[in-house]
Amino acid sequence: MPKPTLKKIAIVHDCYLHEGGAERVLQALLTIFPKADVYIPLITQKFATQLKKTHRLFVSSFNYSFFHNNLASLAKPFITYYFEHLNLKSYDLVISSSHSFSSKSVKIHKTTKHISYIHTPPRYLYKEYNEMNWIKNFPWNVLSWPLLQYLRKKDLEAAKRPDVLIANSKEVQARIKKYYHRQSLVIYPPVDLPTKKILVNKSQGGHYLFHSRLVKQKGAELAIRTFNQLNLPLVIVGTGEQESYLKKIAGTNIKFSGFISDKKLKQVYAHAKALIYCAIDEDFGLVPVEALARSAPVIAYNSGGVKETMIDGTTGVLFDEYSVQSLSQAVMVFNNSKFQSKMLQKQARKFSMLVFANKIKSLVFALE
Repeated sequence: MPKPTLKKIAIVHDCYLHEGGAERVLQALLTIFPKADVYIPLITQKFATQLKKTHRLFVSSFNYSFFHNNLASLAKPFITYYFEHLNLKSYDLVISSSHSFSSKSVKIHKTTKHISYIHTPPRYLYKEYNEMNWIKNFPWNVLSWPLLQYLRKKDLEAAKRPDVLIANSKEVQARIKKYYHRQSLVIYPPVDLPTKKILVNKSQGGHYLFHSRLVKQKGAELAIRTFNQLNLPLVIVGTGEQESYLKKIAGTNIKFSGFISDKKLKQVYAHAKALIYCAIDEDFGLVPVEALARSAPVIAYNSGGVKETMIDGTTGVLFDEYSVQSLSQAVMVFNNSKFQSKMLQKQARKFSMLVFANKIKSLVFALE
């Protein structure tokens, strides 16, 4: 497919403080639009250095303040102000990549087109599970009510600005309809597919794998408590604020590998019996699809985007109750089942970079 002819493009992303699904989408958009300017209010030095090698990067003054990294969540009301006052008049097309910091808030010139890729409406503002759930409990819900009401109003106003809203899953599409009362187009995030044939070693001595940021929403605690009970080998890849706590409750059958390179991760997947995925109401969930691409079946909590990407009995096993008992039963069902590598990879190819790029380009052409 030929490239879009729009002359000047800006990509506006919420923040870049860690490598997550939203950042994978950002990298895909930067590949599709190699000459786009990039606006990110908060970004680590490491990621900024990488990004500046290929694109012009603009950051906010907040990037040098105390809001950076651990206190970034406190900056959300201020970052909305930053987005609303960005000068983007010179661009033909603006693509915002929006989740909790609401980059869709940008205001553009009447001749400029605006596409917003919504990873999710901000979870902390609505009823979706998030790491700030404590703010919804007494007395914080009473104290924060005026601010949250104001931010919900601002978020709804922002959601009306883009010409097109893209949802990263049907799950998020339903949230957009519920909270913003707008239609949206589903374009699934692209998954990194292997370029070479994977040598799979699913021996009886292999391990189970948990790969995610170590935060509550991702469910590492459920995986650990279940595998403590089953006394089966579990390798945990990832870091996060719960890491110290999780290490304290983990048995000797559980190994923490921290952050590992993509090259080494491929080998971890190749030797894994299955990926254990316990995320609560995930927006899309790239990790399970990446596991399929590397011939690792998935044992997953049946919620959120997983319901769209996984096929129970074909790509792995889904469990319906968020409990040790339910996950344990799913592991036992898995151990008595067989899964074909070609079926796993076939499912993963539905979410390829080629599919993503073609859909994004088709949408941009339609707006020209």
